[in-house]
Amino acid sequence: MWRPALVAGRFFLAPLAGPVGGTLLSAHRAAIQDPMTDETKPADIAPAEPTFAERLGIDGAVDRVEMDAYPTAMVPTARFADAARALSNQGYIRFLDLSVVDHVESGREDRFEVYLMVYSMERKAYARIKTMTAGVMPSVTSVYSAANAYEREGFDLFGITFTGHPSLTRILMPDGWQGHPMRRDADMPMEPVDFTVTRELYNT
Repeated sequence: MWRPALVAGRFFLAPLAGPVGGTLLSAHRAAIQDPMTDETKPADIAPAEPTFAERLGIDGAVDRVEMDAYPTAMVPTARFADAARALSNQGYIRFLDLSVVDHVESGREDRFEVYLMVYSMERKAYARIKTMTAGVMPSVTSVYSAANAYEREGFDLFGITFTGHPSLTRILMPDGWQGHPMRRDADMPMEPVDFTVTRELYNT
């Protein structure tokens, strides 16, 4: 709430420090707005805090709002490892997860969404970066060595090539396996299970 305050012979609008009838802030702090000139004291305007994406210092990084409310930024694919290093330099040194989502229904060439989730022990805070790729992107193993197996899984199941990975080989499927079974357009072979109720369906 506001009430008039007389300061140096001029009236200003000053905020109440409490409920109506409470003590006014000092004239030096309270004289925020001059109704005669509509000027606002710069000292009383808090500078805008940089967003999560801005703190990364990566050109093209954009903040994303996620359902879990963790700070998230979408970054250019070519700068993914740079964004990971920026997170590490800001104290997010604990690797948590790296995974892939196939948005084949989007019809986009860069249909694979890759995200990196990390944690800062000092801040007690989570952070996430994401990117969209057509299948080739930088590895983050030089920043987070624990991402090694996760990137191999992304290669094995989705066919994502992480350039700079020290040994990008299959980790779950046999070496001779053809294709990448977690792609949503993958041709999945099926071996029916012999149940009485399915023998007629599968002619087993």
